[in-house]
Amino acid sequence: MKNVLLGALLVLAATSTHAGTSQDLESSAVVEGSIVLAKDGSVQSATVTDAAKYGAPIAEMVRNAALQWHFQPILRDGQPVLAKASMHVRVVLKPTPDGNFSARIKGATFGDEDARSTDELSSTDASKKILPRYPDVAIHYRVQGTVYLALHVDRSGHVTDAVAEQVNLRNIGPEHLLKQYRDIMAKSALKAARQWTYTVPTTGKLAGQDNWTARVPVNYTLNEMDRPKTDGVWQTYVPGPFTPAPWVDKPDMNAADALADDDSDHVQTEGAGPVLLSPAHRG
Repeated sequence: MKNVLLGALLVLAATSTHAGTSQDLESSAVVEGSIVLAKDGSVQSATVTDAAKYGAPIAEMVRNAALQWHFQPILRDGQPVLAKASMHVRVVLKPTPDGNFSARIKGATFGDEDARSTDELSSTDASKKILPRYPDVAIHYRVQGTVYLALHVDRSGHVTDAVAEQVNLRNIGPEHLLKQYRDIMAKSALKAARQWTYTVPTTGKLAGQDNWTARVPVNYTLNEMDRPKTDGVWQTYVPGPFTPAPWVDKPDMNAADALADDDSDHVQTEGAGPVLLSPAHRG
């Protein structure tokens, strides 16, 4: 794991255009898997998908943490039932003074295992054709990163409001420059997102609502010619500040970026899936 992170740090340093400090860098991965909930809301079992790509210690840490979580019981016709849900868990690595690394769970999101579920928002085919434009200035200076969007969706499936809750950049540099690039990339992502439409929930506990909140990651990645490549699992970046969506009652900054970075078609619907009652953070 140490070599994986060092490699990621070297790649980031090599691709950074501007001089600056790396003290705020962190490396993380979104660990994907599933959980099975007992009738009382406890976790009966937890599985990490393709555990080997994260490393055995990380996969085991996530599994052990998941087995300690407790959720609101899942009800069907008013009765608690066994239920299965997908999980996305953001694990963050930080260097320690002794030259090793500490790992912690930052946040987690949960959803329906069935991609065809009508209990959640889903992207329309028309939306999938509306792609954010990579800003020219970001291409010129080799700036890369991920914008995590919160979208307010009305009953017709249209986006009525949008916020970039967090922008993580895979470049280092003076804070005023990083802020400029966060703003540039957020503006690009928001311009596209405001044109997106969604199929709204027609079944489940969210079907009767008048509006919903969707969370979507938008990833900006350049092909690096003659550069070493990361493994695509662990990403090193400078995390941006969290800006909560004003219409969300209880914003969770720890779960804002716990989404699959490589899939902008993935939609996490606020309130969908099981509701975690215990802290997700471990490590």
